[in-house]
Amino acid sequence: MHRCLHSNEFGCALRCPGGCCLHVYFGNVTLALKPHEVTRWLDTVAQLFRGHALQAAAEPDTRRISLRSPVDSLTLLFSLNELIWLNDLLTSAHLLLEVERILAAPRPLP
Repeated sequence: MHRCLHSNEFGCALRCPGGCCLHVYFGNVTLALKPHEVTRWLDTVAQLFRGHALQAAAEPDTRRISLRSPVDSLTLLFSLNELIWLNDLLTSAHLLLEVERILAAPRPLP
């Protein structure tokens, strides 16, 4: 059974039962990210926000921020508000995964 790490108005981030990946659901899109890919997505979304926040602020619900995918034929479009919610999902999930990793790490005996 998947465990919800975080949810908001835009979607949710679920931990795969086997621990192999993180499922991020937003809008009509689902990502299955390996743990090392979460940071890359988080960095990409943060970069998009920094690059487009001021010009998109006048119309925060207009989908005009594009994110190219690794596949040439697919581009994702976001509004500023959707990008903020996606950043929230990824940031919260990333932090919780880091906490899990730290708590699961073996501790040296005194």
